[in-house]
Amino acid sequence: MQAALIVFLFATVAFGVAVLGPVVFRLFQPCSFSEISREWLEQFTPTSYYPMQRLLSDEDFRFLARQPGFDLSLYRKLKRERLLIFRQYLRRLIVDFNRLYTATRTLISHQQEDHSELAVKLVKLRIRFMFSVLTAECSYVLCCMGFKTIVATAMLARLEEMSAEFLRAAHPQTA
Repeated sequence: MQAALIVFLFATVAFGVAVLGPVVFRLFQPCSFSEISREWLEQFTPTSYYPMQRLLSDEDFRFLARQPGFDLSLYRKLKRERLLIFRQYLRRLIVDFNRLYTATRTLISHQQEDHSELAVKLVKLRIRFMFSVLTAECSYVLCCMGFKTIVATAMLARLEEMSAEFLRAAHPQTA
């Protein structure tokens, strides 16, 4: 009985590390300054990630199921493709958040005024972002297994907050 429990716990931890490990690695992967160009900063907008919210929506799949000639293989193919697209969005979102985080920290470190409160706020925001990404990753795995859909709202809210903090740091006179 005890051996079975130990094996189960070990398997659960191994599965968790295998699933969340790559995401945690991406979250902590430092951003180099060469990745942050003026053009990228000017063109970046969190709204480019809004499609993530509906990408795996049950509404689209229910609509598809109601269509004449509905084929379950088409449903599976669409879901598989949308899961891959969601994964690509998630990778880019993490990279973009890390870019904004690095750019904002760099900006406040080069300013004359004391921005220790903002620095603490940025660290807290990064932790909340990481938690929302890990939550989305767990939802992603459950969605792949057919249990539920993914909610990207919290991740997008954290990205919008980081974007707003960057703009405040870049233009302190208007804040």
